[in-house]
Amino acid sequence: MKEKWRCLAMILAFGCLSIAGCVPYAANPDTPADLLAQSDSPAHMAEGSEQLQQTNTLPEAASRKQNQPSPTEQASPSNPAPSRFPEQRLTLMAVGDIMVHQEQLDAAWNPGTRTYDFHPFFTNVIPLFRQADWVVGNLETTMSGSASGYTGYPMFNTPAELGHTLKDVGFTAVSTANNHSLDRKEPGILQTIRHLDEAGLLHTGTFASAKEREEPLLLQKDGFTLALLSYTYGTNGIPIPDGKPYLVNLIKPELIKQDIARAREKGADLVAVALHFGVEYQRLPNEAQKKTAELCLQYGADLILGAHPHVVQPYEWKTVTLEDGREHKGLIAYSLGNFISAQRWDYKDVGAILKLTLYKGASGEASIESAEMIPTYVHFYREAGKRHYVIYPVPQTLARLKSKEKIPTLTKDAIAYMRRLEDEMAVHVSTVVSRKKAS
Repeated sequence: MKEKWRCLAMILAFGCLSIAGCVPYAANPDTPADLLAQSDSPAHMAEGSEQLQQTNTLPEAASRKQNQPSPTEQASPSNPAPSRFPEQRLTLMAVGDIMVHQEQLDAAWNPGTRTYDFHPFFTNVIPLFRQADWVVGNLETTMSGSASGYTGYPMFNTPAELGHTLKDVGFTAVSTANNHSLDRKEPGILQTIRHLDEAGLLHTGTFASAKEREEPLLLQKDGFTLALLSYTYGTNGIPIPDGKPYLVNLIKPELIKQDIARAREKGADLVAVALHFGVEYQRLPNEAQKKTAELCLQYGADLILGAHPHVVQPYEWKTVTLEDGREHKGLIAYSLGNFISAQRWDYKDVGAILKLTLYKGASGEASIESAEMIPTYVHFYREAGKRHYVIYPVPQTLARLKSKEKIPTLTKDAIAYMRRLEDEMAVHVSTVVSRKKAS
């Protein structure tokens, strides 16, 4: 009889254990409070699911887990702690020169409201930009205020509304070091910085103080950090004021080397360097461009974003040898052309959106995983005596037309031109311009 009761007691005990395993999830006392707070949010469900499964195991498994050393105690150079962030991929889009000639000022001016509206320039690229985590471009004009007059070439000054428009359509940051940075001297630089700050648009290349220049621009999202640096070959002969070299970054190898190193120290996973260099209207990079770009890669840059020629030049992957002997692969886009301007013909009305997939592994290694050049075309037309300038991403626009969508402002000639560009630019940007590996 005692044996029967002993068996019955064991059965009941095991039954209780089984029931305990089905109770709703309760917080493990060893689970950090901040992790518990995150675990219910959609953004953290995936990375928290494994921990929830471990917490819900049978008591003996939970007991074993409590007896293990903490992740901090386990971590070592040979046995790193597991990352809270799995593989990450972000999309960066970069464009070339953002210019405002007098003809564009006329197009943006509304005499009824006596205001400037630049939004119509960018309507067709907004859907593309929404696919990106970051969008950057070269701002090749000042925003120096109305007191000195709004003008186009050769001394650019654009209304501050442009900065707000760029922010509205999706730009994250702009480079400001170029040959027109000093078109309104030092006050113009300071005013431009102020207007960009007011618009909430990040910027780099020109600075209000030496202290600001020493801080690299870091774009950060989801644990991924991209540094953006900016330099120009010169300022059209307008001298930088004595004692204030920080106002405009010039292309100086030692300065670039120092800035790349500082960006790494500040936590940059990847470093992009915007270079304003080359010869205007040349469709292939010259030797000076290739040498300067390669040098930046050797200093540790991952991406070169070229501007100034006002036409699209090829891009290439290049493997270089770093000073410590390691091999390093980077991407050089020698010139992304004019993104928006009033310049016409000879490919000056053509630009490119460089679309990049940036990768970061669980152990922290980062790289540019893929690259694509999307050609753009600036269409000019008149309506009711008023000028209009509109950017069209070529493949996307042709796809719209193929689906029978009507775009009344596009002429047959403009459509034929874009069809030609779609084929021609794919070949042009892939042109081999130098050796793939450099010493």
